[in-house]
This record gives sequence, structure tokens and C-alpha cells, in this order.
Amino acid sequence: MRIEKISNNQIKCVLEKDELLSRHINVSELAYGSEKAQELFQDMMKQASYEFGFESTNAPLMIEAVPLSGEGIMLIITKVDNPDELEAKLTQEPEEKEAKPETPAKADTEAPLEQEIRSKSTDFSDDELISAFFVYAFHKLDDVSHVAAKLLEFPFDNSKLYKTHAGQYVFVVSSEAISKDACKVVRGFLSEYGEAIHCRRSRLNHFDEHYETLIKENAIKILGTM
Repeated sequence: MRIEKISNNQIKCVLEKDELLSRHINVSELAYGSEKAQELFQDMMKQASYEFGFESTNAPLMIEAVPLSGEGIMLIITKVDNPDELEAKLTQEPEEKEAKPETPAKADTEAPLEQEIRSKSTDFSDDELISAFFVYAFHKLDDVSHVAAKLLEFPFDNSKLYKTHAGQYVFVVSSEAISKDACKVVRGFLSEYGEAIHCRRSRLNHFDEHYETLIKENAIKILGTM
């Protein structure tokens, strides 16, 4: 179990296939809140509390599940201080055109929880096409190349790679026509190794001026086939 703190209200947990097997848990059980899945979630929250001081007592949580390569899974856990805000998140489509949940799941733990588990398939043929824009920061170039190889099958129109003065790699990918479900899988790949940078497309002008441009276009193809 690998847990990372994204912000004061959000953590990311990566569960490998071997760990799920050792606990005798199928990915589908996470969506339906089985007893073993709830025990795993409680262990996860205890570890998050110990490592980062992430406390969920009396706070509703929104949990987003993204399948990873190798049959693992990544959980994005967001603490919502205002319950009305949680309802808004579940009923309004966010700026990045994220897919709305189809099957919310409830699970009883030591504190009141509102959990949202979304399982995504790899069949995107019938999904609505949207415009998407992702910006992620990476510490290692090898990690960017690893992710780029996974993105080769997706219809991205443009992709760039920058390097900051601090030595980080900023990976920018965009598409004018990609399915919502594909966006969810892509976000999972990017988040497995990188950290999201929330910005608008106009921010690229700042990147062009202040960062070193390593690959001006077709970064996915160049890095993914290295």
C-alpha cells in the first residue's frame, strides 16, 4: 500500500495486485463495500492518519477508484468539509470534464462516510467525446517515458514536455475529442507517477517563457517509443 498526500483534504493510495490477492479482495468488492474492503479502507485511513495526519472523523469522504496496469488500483480520497459541497461535486461536471459516477457505494466505518467508487472499463466506443487538457509534474524522466508509453493508444492531439529550474519535468497533453471514460483512465496513469498541476491552457505561455522546452510537440510518441 503506497499512500501520498495530495493536499490537506486529499490523499492518493495505490494498491498493487499482490496486496489485493493477499487480502483476498477482488476489485469489484471495493465498489460494493464488502467486509474485507471496509477493513482495507480502515487500515488505509489509519496509515494516512499516522503518516500525514489525515483525519476523516465526522467528515464525508468522496472516493474515486481508477484501475491501473498490472491489475492494481488507485484510490483518490477527498475529504469534503462541507456536505453541501459533496452534493455539488456529485451532481456537477467539473472543469476537466470528469465522468459522473454511475454507482455510488456506502460503507460503514468508525466515522460517517459518503463514498463514490467508479470502475472503468477499457471500452470507450460508446462514450461521449469531450475536450481534455492535462498537466502533470514528474521528478524523473523515466517516469514520464513510462506513462507516455501507456498513452500511445489514446487520441491526443498535442503533447509537450518542459523542465523547470528546480529540475522537475512538466508533461502537458491535450485532446479535442476523447471519451470521458478514457480521460478517467488517462488521469489514473498520470497520477500513478506524477502530480497534477491545475491550470488553464493559457498557462502554457508562462511555461514557454520560464521553463526549458524539451519536446515542443508529439512528446507522447517520442517518449513512449524510446
